[in-house]
Amino acid sequence: MSPAQQGHGPWSGVRVLDLTGLSGAYGTRVWAALGADVICVEPPGGSPIRNMPPLAPGHEGPEASLWWAYYAASKRSVVLDPTDLNDVDALVQLIASADVVLDDAMPAAQEGYSWLADVGEAGLGISGIVERYPHLTWVSITPFGMTGPRRHWRSSNLVAWASCGLASTVGFPHGPPLAPAGEIGVLMHGASLHAVIGSMMSVRARNLAAAAGEPALGQTIDLSLQEVGLWLSPETGVPLYLDDQVPRPRAGNRRPVTSPMGMYPASDGYVAIIAIQPAHWNAVAQWVHELTGNEGILDEIFIDIVVRREALEAVDAWVEELTTRFTKQELFVEGQRRRIPITPVNTVGDLRHDPHLEAVEWWRPEEHPVLGTYTVPGSPFSTNGDWWAWQRAPMLGEHTDEVLIELT
Repeated sequence: MSPAQQGHGPWSGVRVLDLTGLSGAYGTRVWAALGADVICVEPPGGSPIRNMPPLAPGHEGPEASLWWAYYAASKRSVVLDPTDLNDVDALVQLIASADVVLDDAMPAAQEGYSWLADVGEAGLGISGIVERYPHLTWVSITPFGMTGPRRHWRSSNLVAWASCGLASTVGFPHGPPLAPAGEIGVLMHGASLHAVIGSMMSVRARNLAAAAGEPALGQTIDLSLQEVGLWLSPETGVPLYLDDQVPRPRAGNRRPVTSPMGMYPASDGYVAIIAIQPAHWNAVAQWVHELTGNEGILDEIFIDIVVRREALEAVDAWVEELTTRFTKQELFVEGQRRRIPITPVNTVGDLRHDPHLEAVEWWRPEEHPVLGTYTVPGSPFSTNGDWWAWQRAPMLGEHTDEVLIELT
């Protein structure tokens, strides 16, 4: 039974259909965690997320993906066959019962992982669906939006970063442009966050209108991956370039604006330091002086960030004399004591045993009939109402019969 059916959470009573892949997974996870009845409509082979590595060690099949184990938590799984007209009819009924639908179909052509092509054969399309069910909020997540000359173009996480202009600024000067955290699809998660925020605002507006005696209408939300990328890159991307017309070249893991600014080697990895303000620089300089006896670093001329930029190589070398003597955790703790913005560049393994996360009991055990007991991340925020719901990810088609009975 879903959290919504149990009356749990602020969005209890709201039904959300997830017809997306990775671009909607986290957004619908948030909906489910806050009480909505989220139904993942999957083809017989399962959602593409079920096949995304890494897989749980020793496991294979549709329940093995760790992506699915996390992002599908607290949702229900319904398997429908797109070649079966009865299943297509069931999808139409599901849409009619929903408050929100998220899809990532290509506009007009309705290509990719989506049921819209089949719903279209039944006489509907996005515009027809919204017209027939005016209470519905429909979120379309596409590469370049539902309109415009590129509305039919295909894309991916990498292409989206390139098209929004940020990839050209990420990487080392003599290397190729890179997608930020390319392996985990950061831009797709950013789109997912926009999808959940936009759809929640739409449902709230509909409910407020109904409470005021006005027509309770949903909205159609057109979410472009390119535009999400532009929104996520205001400092190094096009928005700042429009302000000063200064190109942002690839600078590696340090910013050539001043020093220290970027990643510096520790004895066991890297730390990130941003010491822009005079107080921050003075604290760094004093620490280096105490440790190495360097008198020159205390010269007041270096308080000016422009001077430190002109002496970039020397200042970086002085700072590295400090950072390479300690572990990244030691630098973090002492940096906090000295009020310096410095933090370890953590790996996933570091976070799993992070003393702060362990102290606040952020990690949670999860039980699954196939995977057994495993550890999952905690909620992104805490409330005194204990809103965040915890239920394991559904097995493929686990709730098909249950949901279809509800529709009769």
